[in-house]
Amino acid sequence: MIDFRYHLVSIIAVFLALAVGLVVGSTALSGKALEALQAAYGVASSRITTLDHENSSLTNQLNADNAFAQEVSPRLLPGLMTGLKVVEVVAPGADNSNVTPGVTKALQQAGATVTGQINLLPPFLATDGHDEDQLTQLAHSLAVQAGVTLPAQSSGPIAGQQDAAGVLAASLLTAGGTGLDATNSAAILSGFSHEGYISVGNGASTVSAPASLAILVAPGGAPPQTGSRVLVALAAALKNAGTGTVMVGGAQSVGANSVIGAEINAGQVSTVDNADTEIGQIMTVQALRLLVDGKSPGQYGIQPGAAPSPAPTPSVTPTLTPSPSTSSGGHK
Repeated sequence: MIDFRYHLVSIIAVFLALAVGLVVGSTALSGKALEALQAAYGVASSRITTLDHENSSLTNQLNADNAFAQEVSPRLLPGLMTGLKVVEVVAPGADNSNVTPGVTKALQQAGATVTGQINLLPPFLATDGHDEDQLTQLAHSLAVQAGVTLPAQSSGPIAGQQDAAGVLAASLLTAGGTGLDATNSAAILSGFSHEGYISVGNGASTVSAPASLAILVAPGGAPPQTGSRVLVALAAALKNAGTGTVMVGGAQSVGANSVIGAEINAGQVSTVDNADTEIGQIMTVQALRLLVDGKSPGQYGIQPGAAPSPAPTPSVTPTLTPSPSTSSGGHK
Protein backbone atom coordinates (compact mmCIF):
# COMPACT_ATOMS: atom_id res chain seq x y z
CA MET A 1 0.00 0.00 0.00
CA ILE A 2 1.34 3.45 -1.04
CA ASP A 3 1.99 5.76 1.88
CA PHE A 4 -0.10 8.95 2.13
CA ARG A 5 3.09 11.01 2.38
CA TYR A 6 4.02 9.83 -1.12
CA HIS A 7 0.72 11.26 -2.45
CA LEU A 8 1.33 14.47 -0.59
CA VAL A 9 4.81 14.87 -2.04
CA SER A 10 3.48 14.17 -5.54
CA ILE A 11 0.74 16.78 -5.18
CA ILE A 12 3.22 19.34 -3.88
CA ALA A 13 5.58 18.58 -6.80
CA VAL A 14 2.77 19.14 -9.34
CA PHE A 15 1.81 22.49 -7.84
CA LEU A 16 5.47 23.49 -7.58
CA ALA A 17 5.94 22.70 -11.29
CA LEU A 18 2.87 24.79 -12.16
CA ALA A 19 4.19 27.67 -10.09
CA VAL A 20 7.62 27.49 -11.77
CA GLY A 21 5.92 27.37 -15.20
CA LEU A 22 3.83 30.42 -14.40
CA VAL A 23 6.88 32.34 -13.21
CA VAL A 24 8.93 31.39 -16.26
CA GLY A 25 6.03 32.12 -18.62
CA SER A 26 5.36 35.51 -17.11
CA THR A 27 8.99 36.59 -17.36
CA ALA A 28 11.22 35.23 -20.13
CA LEU A 29 8.58 33.77 -22.45
CA SER A 30 6.09 36.61 -22.11
CA GLY A 31 8.82 39.11 -22.86
CA LYS A 32 9.48 37.57 -26.29
CA ALA A 33 5.78 37.21 -27.01
CA LEU A 34 5.17 40.78 -25.93
CA GLU A 35 7.93 42.03 -28.20
CA ALA A 36 6.40 40.15 -31.15
CA LEU A 37 2.94 41.51 -30.40
CA GLN A 38 4.29 45.04 -30.05
CA ALA A 39 6.08 44.72 -33.39
CA ALA A 40 2.92 43.43 -35.11
CA TYR A 41 0.91 46.24 -33.55
CA GLY A 42 3.41 48.79 -34.82
CA VAL A 43 3.17 47.43 -38.38
CA ALA A 44 -0.65 47.37 -38.25
CA SER A 45 -0.84 50.84 -36.75
CA SER A 46 1.47 52.23 -39.44
CA ARG A 47 -0.62 50.54 -42.16
CA ILE A 48 -3.84 51.97 -40.71
CA THR A 49 -2.32 55.45 -40.63
CA THR A 50 -1.23 55.11 -44.27
CA LEU A 51 -4.67 53.87 -45.37
CA ASP A 52 -6.41 56.66 -43.46
CA HIS A 53 -4.19 59.18 -45.22
CA GLU A 54 -4.86 57.61 -48.64
CA ASN A 55 -8.60 57.52 -47.95
CA SER A 56 -8.59 61.15 -46.87
CA SER A 57 -6.62 62.16 -49.97
CA LEU A 58 -8.95 60.24 -52.31
CA THR A 59 -12.02 61.72 -50.61
CA ASN A 60 -10.62 65.22 -51.00
CA GLN A 61 -9.76 64.53 -54.63
CA LEU A 62 -13.27 63.21 -55.32
CA ASN A 63 -14.85 66.22 -53.65
CA ALA A 64 -12.63 68.55 -55.66
CA ASP A 65 -13.45 66.73 -58.93
CA ASN A 66 -17.17 66.93 -58.22
CA ALA A 67 -16.91 70.60 -57.29
CA PHE A 68 -15.07 71.25 -60.55
CA ALA A 69 -17.65 69.27 -62.52
CA GLN A 70 -20.45 71.25 -60.90
CA GLU A 71 -18.75 74.50 -61.89
CA VAL A 72 -18.05 73.51 -65.50
CA SER A 73 -21.33 71.70 -66.24
CA PRO A 74 -22.96 74.96 -67.42
CA ARG A 75 -20.24 75.12 -70.09
CA LEU A 76 -20.20 71.42 -71.00
CA LEU A 77 -23.89 70.50 -71.10
CA PRO A 78 -26.06 73.24 -72.65
CA GLY A 79 -26.97 72.50 -76.25
CA LEU A 80 -25.85 68.85 -76.27
CA MET A 81 -29.40 67.46 -76.19
CA THR A 82 -31.52 70.31 -77.53
CA GLY A 83 -34.75 69.04 -79.11
CA LEU A 84 -34.20 65.43 -77.98
CA LYS A 85 -36.63 63.45 -75.82
CA VAL A 86 -35.48 60.99 -73.17
CA VAL A 87 -37.49 58.54 -71.07
CA GLU A 88 -36.20 57.21 -67.75
CA VAL A 89 -36.83 53.59 -66.72
CA VAL A 90 -35.94 52.96 -63.08
CA ALA A 91 -35.28 49.49 -61.61
CA PRO A 92 -36.46 48.46 -58.14
CA GLY A 93 -34.02 49.55 -55.45
CA ALA A 94 -32.39 52.21 -57.61
CA ASP A 95 -30.66 55.18 -55.99
CA ASN A 96 -33.43 57.76 -56.19
CA SER A 97 -31.58 60.19 -53.95
CA ASN A 98 -28.56 60.84 -56.16
CA VAL A 99 -28.59 58.93 -59.46
CA THR A 100 -32.11 59.49 -60.81
CA PRO A 101 -32.57 63.17 -59.87
CA GLY A 102 -28.97 64.00 -60.77
CA VAL A 103 -29.26 62.47 -64.25
CA THR A 104 -32.64 64.18 -64.78
CA LYS A 105 -31.13 67.55 -63.88
CA ALA A 106 -28.16 67.02 -66.22
CA LEU A 107 -30.44 66.03 -69.11
CA GLN A 108 -32.60 69.10 -68.63
CA GLN A 109 -29.50 71.29 -68.37
CA ALA A 110 -28.38 69.86 -71.72
CA GLY A 111 -31.69 70.87 -73.30
CA ALA A 112 -33.40 67.46 -73.37
CA THR A 113 -37.05 66.88 -72.60
CA VAL A 114 -37.63 64.05 -70.08
CA THR A 115 -40.90 62.53 -71.26
CA GLY A 116 -41.53 60.53 -68.09
CA GLN A 117 -40.22 58.16 -65.45
CA ILE A 118 -41.29 54.51 -65.49
CA ASN A 119 -40.65 52.65 -62.25
CA LEU A 120 -40.32 48.89 -62.58
CA LEU A 121 -41.85 47.04 -59.64
CA PRO A 122 -40.30 43.86 -58.12
CA PRO A 123 -42.74 41.43 -59.84
CA PHE A 124 -41.38 42.58 -63.22
CA LEU A 125 -38.01 41.05 -62.27
CA ALA A 126 -39.41 37.87 -60.71
CA THR A 127 -38.57 34.74 -62.66
CA ASP A 128 -40.84 32.29 -60.87
CA GLY A 129 -43.43 30.47 -62.92
CA HIS A 130 -46.42 32.61 -61.89
CA ASP A 131 -45.08 36.04 -62.84
CA GLU A 132 -43.29 34.78 -65.92
CA ASP A 133 -46.46 33.15 -67.26
CA GLN A 134 -48.62 36.14 -66.36
CA LEU A 135 -46.21 38.55 -68.05
CA THR A 136 -46.24 36.40 -71.19
CA GLN A 137 -50.03 36.51 -71.39
CA LEU A 138 -50.18 40.22 -70.54
CA ALA A 139 -47.48 41.14 -73.06
CA HIS A 140 -49.18 39.29 -75.91
CA SER A 141 -52.56 40.77 -75.02
CA LEU A 142 -51.19 44.32 -74.95
CA ALA A 143 -49.14 43.72 -78.10
CA VAL A 144 -52.25 42.80 -80.07
CA GLN A 145 -54.07 45.83 -78.70
CA ALA A 146 -51.24 48.18 -79.61
CA GLY A 147 -50.22 46.54 -82.88
CA VAL A 148 -46.77 45.47 -81.66
CA THR A 149 -45.27 42.36 -83.26
CA LEU A 150 -43.72 39.83 -80.89
CA PRO A 151 -41.91 36.57 -81.63
CA ALA A 152 -44.34 33.71 -82.17
CA GLN A 153 -43.07 31.88 -79.11
CA SER A 154 -40.34 32.92 -76.69
CA SER A 155 -38.51 30.35 -74.60
CA GLY A 156 -36.28 30.30 -71.55
CA PRO A 157 -36.60 31.33 -67.90
CA ILE A 158 -37.26 35.01 -68.72
CA ALA A 159 -39.40 34.59 -71.83
CA GLY A 160 -42.28 36.52 -70.26
CA GLN A 161 -40.00 39.41 -69.26
CA GLN A 162 -38.49 39.52 -72.75
CA ASP A 163 -41.96 39.80 -74.30
CA ALA A 164 -42.97 42.41 -71.74
CA ALA A 165 -39.75 44.36 -72.33
CA GLY A 166 -40.44 44.51 -76.07
CA VAL A 167 -43.99 45.80 -75.58
CA LEU A 168 -42.97 48.27 -72.86
CA ALA A 169 -40.11 49.64 -74.99
CA ALA A 170 -42.45 50.07 -77.95
CA SER A 171 -44.80 52.16 -75.80
CA LEU A 172 -42.01 54.49 -74.67
CA LEU A 173 -39.69 54.95 -77.64
CA THR A 174 -39.69 55.77 -81.30
CA ALA A 175 -36.92 55.47 -83.86
CA GLY A 176 -36.90 57.78 -86.85
CA GLY A 177 -40.28 59.29 -85.99
CA THR A 178 -42.17 56.01 -86.23
CA GLY A 179 -43.83 54.72 -83.10
CA LEU A 180 -47.10 54.14 -81.30
CA ASP A 181 -49.63 56.92 -80.97
CA ALA A 182 -50.45 58.38 -77.56
CA THR A 183 -53.59 56.27 -77.12
CA ASN A 184 -51.87 52.91 -77.67
CA SER A 185 -48.87 53.94 -75.61
CA ALA A 186 -51.10 54.92 -72.69
CA ALA A 187 -53.04 51.65 -72.97
CA ILE A 188 -49.84 49.59 -72.65
CA LEU A 189 -48.60 51.54 -69.65
CA SER A 190 -52.00 51.31 -68.03
CA GLY A 191 -52.09 47.55 -68.56
CA PHE A 192 -48.70 46.94 -66.94
CA SER A 193 -49.52 49.38 -64.14
CA HIS A 194 -52.91 47.81 -63.40
CA GLU A 195 -51.32 44.38 -63.00
CA GLY A 196 -48.66 45.71 -60.62
CA TYR A 197 -45.58 45.50 -62.82
CA ILE A 198 -44.79 49.20 -63.25
CA SER A 199 -45.74 52.62 -61.93
CA VAL A 200 -45.45 55.95 -63.69
CA GLY A 201 -43.45 58.44 -61.65
CA ASN A 202 -43.57 62.16 -61.07
CA GLY A 203 -47.33 62.14 -60.51
CA ALA A 204 -48.14 61.59 -64.20
CA SER A 205 -50.46 58.91 -65.51
CA THR A 206 -48.41 58.32 -68.65
CA VAL A 207 -45.42 59.66 -70.58
CA SER A 208 -45.83 63.03 -72.26
CA ALA A 209 -44.68 61.82 -75.71
CA PRO A 210 -42.64 59.04 -77.32
CA ALA A 211 -38.93 59.53 -76.71
CA SER A 212 -36.04 58.56 -78.96
CA LEU A 213 -33.55 57.90 -76.14
CA ALA A 214 -33.70 56.01 -72.85
CA ILE A 215 -31.93 56.00 -69.50
CA LEU A 216 -32.14 52.69 -67.60
CA VAL A 217 -31.29 53.19 -63.92
CA ALA A 218 -29.83 50.00 -62.41
CA PRO A 219 -30.54 48.83 -58.84
CA GLY A 220 -28.59 50.44 -56.02
CA GLY A 221 -26.81 48.74 -53.14
CA ALA A 222 -23.77 46.54 -53.18
CA PRO A 223 -23.71 43.46 -55.45
CA PRO A 224 -24.85 40.76 -55.83
CA GLN A 225 -28.09 42.11 -57.26
CA THR A 226 -31.13 40.31 -58.58
CA GLY A 227 -32.77 40.81 -61.94
CA SER A 228 -29.64 41.10 -64.07
CA ARG A 229 -30.92 38.91 -66.91
CA VAL A 230 -34.27 40.70 -67.05
CA LEU A 231 -32.71 44.18 -67.02
CA VAL A 232 -30.16 43.22 -69.68
CA ALA A 233 -33.07 41.99 -71.83
CA LEU A 234 -34.91 45.25 -71.18
CA ALA A 235 -31.81 47.25 -72.16
CA ALA A 236 -31.73 45.38 -75.47
CA ALA A 237 -35.43 46.06 -76.07
CA LEU A 238 -35.00 49.78 -75.34
CA LYS A 239 -32.03 49.92 -77.69
CA ASN A 240 -33.98 48.26 -80.50
CA ALA A 241 -37.02 50.50 -80.06
CA GLY A 242 -35.17 53.83 -79.98
CA THR A 243 -31.96 55.41 -81.14
CA GLY A 244 -29.88 55.07 -77.99
CA THR A 245 -29.91 53.73 -74.42
CA VAL A 246 -27.54 54.25 -71.50
CA MET A 247 -27.64 52.13 -68.32
CA VAL A 248 -26.49 54.05 -65.25
CA GLY A 249 -25.81 53.28 -61.60
CA GLY A 250 -23.97 54.52 -58.53
CA ALA A 251 -20.34 53.71 -57.78
CA GLN A 252 -21.25 51.51 -54.80
CA SER A 253 -23.62 49.34 -56.85
CA VAL A 254 -21.25 48.13 -59.56
CA GLY A 255 -18.70 45.32 -59.71
CA ALA A 256 -18.86 41.55 -59.93
CA ASN A 257 -22.42 40.16 -59.99
CA SER A 258 -23.93 43.60 -60.56
CA VAL A 259 -26.52 44.53 -63.17
CA ILE A 260 -24.16 46.99 -64.85
CA GLY A 261 -21.45 44.32 -64.86
CA ALA A 262 -23.84 41.96 -66.64
CA GLU A 263 -24.65 44.64 -69.23
CA ILE A 264 -20.96 45.40 -69.78
CA ASN A 265 -20.45 41.71 -70.56
CA ALA A 266 -23.39 41.81 -72.98
CA GLY A 267 -22.08 44.99 -74.64
CA GLN A 268 -25.47 46.11 -76.00
CA VAL A 269 -25.83 49.63 -74.61
CA SER A 270 -23.58 52.27 -73.08
CA THR A 271 -23.03 52.22 -69.31
CA VAL A 272 -22.01 54.83 -66.73
CA ASP A 273 -21.04 53.36 -63.37
CA ASN A 274 -20.67 56.53 -61.27
CA ALA A 275 -23.87 58.40 -62.09
CA ASP A 276 -24.28 59.32 -58.43
CA THR A 277 -21.63 62.02 -58.97
CA GLU A 278 -21.60 65.25 -60.96
CA ILE A 279 -18.90 63.80 -63.19
CA GLY A 280 -20.92 60.66 -63.90
CA GLN A 281 -24.03 62.68 -64.69
CA ILE A 282 -22.08 64.73 -67.24
CA MET A 283 -20.76 61.44 -68.66
CA THR A 284 -24.32 60.16 -69.00
CA VAL A 285 -25.37 63.09 -71.17
CA GLN A 286 -22.23 62.84 -73.26
CA ALA A 287 -22.67 59.08 -73.69
CA LEU A 288 -26.21 59.66 -75.00
CA ARG A 289 -24.93 62.37 -77.33
CA LEU A 290 -22.34 60.00 -78.77
CA LEU A 291 -25.06 57.44 -79.49
CA VAL A 292 -27.13 60.12 -81.22
CA ASP A 293 -24.07 60.88 -83.34
CA GLY A 294 -23.87 57.24 -84.42
CA LYS A 295 -21.01 56.11 -82.20
CA SER A 296 -20.87 52.58 -80.79
CA PRO A 297 -21.90 51.90 -77.18
CA GLY A 298 -19.15 52.46 -74.64
CA GLN A 299 -18.50 51.92 -70.94
CA TYR A 300 -17.69 55.00 -68.88
CA GLY A 301 -16.84 55.60 -65.24
CA ILE A 302 -14.45 54.33 -62.62
CA GLN A 303 -14.51 50.54 -62.85
CA PRO A 304 -11.56 48.69 -64.44
CA GLY A 305 -11.95 48.71 -68.21
CA ALA A 306 -14.30 51.70 -68.23
CA ALA A 307 -13.23 54.68 -70.30
CA PRO A 308 -12.89 58.14 -68.81
CA SER A 309 -15.48 60.76 -69.65
CA PRO A 310 -16.02 61.16 -73.40
CA ALA A 311 -14.96 64.53 -74.69
CA PRO A 312 -17.75 67.12 -74.90
CA THR A 313 -19.35 67.31 -78.32
CA PRO A 314 -18.69 70.76 -79.82
CA SER A 315 -21.69 72.60 -81.20
CA VAL A 316 -19.71 73.94 -84.15
CA THR A 317 -16.71 72.36 -85.83
CA PRO A 318 -14.25 75.06 -86.87
CA THR A 319 -12.88 75.06 -90.41
CA LEU A 320 -9.15 75.66 -90.72
CA THR A 321 -8.17 78.01 -93.55
CA PRO A 322 -4.50 78.12 -94.65
CA SER A 323 -2.77 81.43 -94.19
CA PRO A 324 -2.04 83.25 -97.49
CA SER A 325 1.62 83.37 -96.53
CA THR A 326 1.84 79.58 -96.19
CA SER A 327 2.46 77.56 -99.33
CA SER A 328 1.31 73.98 -99.84
CA GLY A 329 4.90 72.84 -99.83
CA GLY A 330 5.69 74.33 -96.44
CA HIS A 331 8.68 76.48 -95.59
CA LYS A 332 11.78 76.22 -97.66
